[in-house]
Amino acid sequence: MDWGAVELYIDRGKGAEENNKQIFDTLYAKKEEIESNFGESLIWDYKEGRRGCRIRWTCSEAGLKDEDKWDYLQDKIIDAMTKLEKALKNHIEKLTI
Repeated sequence: MDWGAVELYIDRGKGAEENNKQIFDTLYAKKEEIESNFGESLIWDYKEGRRGCRIRWTCSEAGLKDEDKWDYLQDKIIDAMTKLEKALKNHIEKLTI
């Protein structure tokens, strides 16, 4: 309710915990380049024992409860998703996992 976010959620399904971690680690090894291309720091969220992991950007300037800021939030989210896709695309295409 207080923020918006865009993310790459990595989850290849039940039993794929190790594969998910390998994908995350492969992308994390390129963290500097990915964040540089994105233009801001990202949240790299991996926790041992959890199946999925994510790479996320959040906008804490507005959320769903701020109806008067929905247009602003939508523009920020669209822009961030476009930048995230561009920052990750080449790295995802090169994955061999």
